[in-house]
Amino acid sequence: MATDGTPELAAKRCGEAVARLRTQRRWSRAQLVIRLYSELSPDDPSYESISETWLARLENGRMVKVPRPTVEALCRALRCTPQERARVLLYADRNVLVESDAEPTPEAEALTYVMDRLYAEARDLLASLLGSCQSVALDELEMLEATAAALDAVIARHRRREALCGHPRQPLAAAAGLRVAE
Repeated sequence: MATDGTPELAAKRCGEAVARLRTQRRWSRAQLVIRLYSELSPDDPSYESISETWLARLENGRMVKVPRPTVEALCRALRCTPQERARVLLYADRNVLVESDAEPTPEAEALTYVMDRLYAEARDLLASLLGSCQSVALDELEMLEATAAALDAVIARHRRREALCGHPRQPLAAAAGLRVAE
């Protein structure tokens, strides 16, 4: 949050994503607010401030910060698909792998690291695989396949690097006796 009270870019992007989803569903702000009330606990600190005016401020980028539980409640109120939820959380600068009321798990930490490496090392490959398609135009299987191909390329690059250094090793899945699905 900016110390001068100006909206965070993440809050602005989150509001734009929420507005887009609400509009796609042809819901009024009042309809979304009613749904949001049913998703938030009356004990939630944001509960009393939720209104059509609050939602308009969020959608128009005039919100300073949106708490994670409120973003999650908005996703539930919007009946977001997993892909839509991931996008809203990304735009809100929240990690999709962590629940609002829990500590990150070792699996979430591992996946966060892998996503960071994948983005850093295979961004160009992913861009070429996706072409000019927006991610919303791809179905779940297409996104998984593109990501798997990019991850395979990163793994191959790391294996070559290890082999050149004289440190080849058996893949972890094979060492654990796991069979990778084809």
